Amino acid sequence: MRKPFSKFSPPLLLCAAVLLAPSIAGATGKARLTPTSPTDGPPATSIAGERAAQLYREGNQFYDEARFAEAEARYQAAWDLQQSFDVAGNLGNVELEVNQPRDAAEHLQYALGTFPLGERAEKRSFLEKRLAEAKSQVGTLRISVNVDDAEVLIDGKLIGRSPLDAQVFVDPGKRTIEARRAGARTSTSLLVAKGSDQRIALSLDTGQNIPLVVAGGAVGLLGVASGVTFAILSTAKGRSAAVEPSGSARRLDLRDSQTSLANISFWSFIGGGVVLAGTAVYALTTSSRTPAPSAALSRFHAAPLVTSDAKGFLLGASF
Repeated sequence: MRKPFSKFSPPLLLCAAVLLAPSIAGATGKARLTPTSPTDGPPATSIAGERAAQLYREGNQFYDEARFAEAEARYQAAWDLQQSFDVAGNLGNVELEVNQPRDAAEHLQYALGTFPLGERAEKRSFLEKRLAEAKSQVGTLRISVNVDDAEVLIDGKLIGRSPLDAQVFVDPGKRTIEARRAGARTSTSLLVAKGSDQRIALSLDTGQNIPLVVAGGAVGLLGVASGVTFAILSTAKGRSAAVEPSGSARRLDLRDSQTSLANISFWSFIGGGVVLAGTAVYALTTSSRTPAPSAALSRFHAAPLVTSDAKGFLLGASF
């Protein structure tokens, strides 16, 4: 029979004093409150504290009688009323006895995480050994999500919001891990083996990257504006060339300049139009109001435009 982590001396007895925060039993065989004991709940003098103390004492008694199921029920009820290091340790220990290793791992992990500085090293060692035993029967997941405050679910059950604590314990078998936030969701399935330790990275589509949309729009508009500017300059060169004598060097130079500026104008329109087109497609396909990327693409139209006065890119969109 496994002894509870307090039973390298007799079991813990919860004392109703100023705070409900018993320490692990010492050599005297009786638990007592110490100022360094952690507490997450109300004073033991409250109704909830007194009830938790009573449930804890009953759990110790049932454990001494090897009635582990009843002991687990009492410890769990005490935990539900008031969480503390000692309750977590005894609860996790007895959960191993009744074949609940996943719950045991969670509570033993809590007990270690809130282990008081003044407690003896052998007590920590006992908790660590029991936690290792629990973890050998379950899977350990380290789940990360690329955004904060996303709901994280395992097999449809909400376990918390990102960012999560370092370790999540799950029963062996096929598990489905899901993250969701603001209508976006992603999931993955994996096979969890006993004693395994896996890292899971979930990535949610967080919607439009506003700085990217702004930058793309600015670059595209700059390209279009440059195209307009060079088109105007090209037209001006053409008009100047028209008044020069036919075949003169001045006329030829102006025509060459007109052609160069027209080419720069055309490719500025093309470059700016492509950037604007890409930005528009990105904005439409990442919009939460867009049913699907294909629908967004069908609303966007682009075509080159070349006339006797100007060259450019014609863009159009319907909403």
